[in-house]
Amino acid sequence: MKQLLVNIYLWIGFIIVTILFFALLPGYLLLYIVFLRRPIDFIIRRAISLYGWILVKIIPFLAPVQVESRTKKVPIPAIFVANHNSAIDPYFFGALLIDASFITTWPFKIPVYGLCMRLARYIDANEGWEKVSQKSAELLHLGTSIIIWPEGHRSRDGRLRRFKNGAFALAAQTGFPIQPICILGSEKLLPPGKRLISPSRVKLILLEPIYPGNNKYQNNQQEEIIKLRNQAYQAIKETLEEERQQEQLFSFTKSITKGEQC
Repeated sequence: MKQLLVNIYLWIGFIIVTILFFALLPGYLLLYIVFLRRPIDFIIRRAISLYGWILVKIIPFLAPVQVESRTKKVPIPAIFVANHNSAIDPYFFGALLIDASFITTWPFKIPVYGLCMRLARYIDANEGWEKVSQKSAELLHLGTSIIIWPEGHRSRDGRLRRFKNGAFALAAQTGFPIQPICILGSEKLLPPGKRLISPSRVKLILLEPIYPGNNKYQNNQQEEIIKLRNQAYQAIKETLEEERQQEQLFSFTKSITKGEQC
């Protein structure tokens, strides 16, 4: 019952923020089109990013999403790769407020949502790698980052799955860097197969970027792809394990302290 009330509270907040956002959207679009003269796809991507930022900063039980940087500088544009545990993971990228296009699948099947994604030049992974890589390269050269889930699908048990080659082939082909991100807490907030959200704090950890090309494999693209993939996988895996161990230790210490007080 408590979880149901929490979700009702969450959805009320979500609906209010959504209504206010779309009420202000025409003025936002007018500002960009008339005064800043930016392309429509850029304008819509910025609007989506701003919407995500509002959600993760205001909505109870989503907000505040913590962003921790473990690198001196995040390269822009870049190919962002992150572990994927929940259907709401994409919203957390709103906390970064970057101009980025997602490579994804199922949202394109939703009528209005799919139209917005196409106008924003988000990329349908079902189009095949040749088209996906071509569209991604075009956006990168225009200054737009690309966000890819290298596992392909959400992890069902929270463990990091094997990475596919796509993001790393794109980096090897274009020369743009890989920016690994570790997402923590979303597997508790809304795990795969669950319909109700459970309160949880989410953290995004920006790890050291990985640059292709400046190594002994630059004349062998397949080896370069494997090297980039392994580096990104290891960086995210080690961070996940480290953070979860610290969380378990904190919970254990807290339970002991609570027991002593009793």
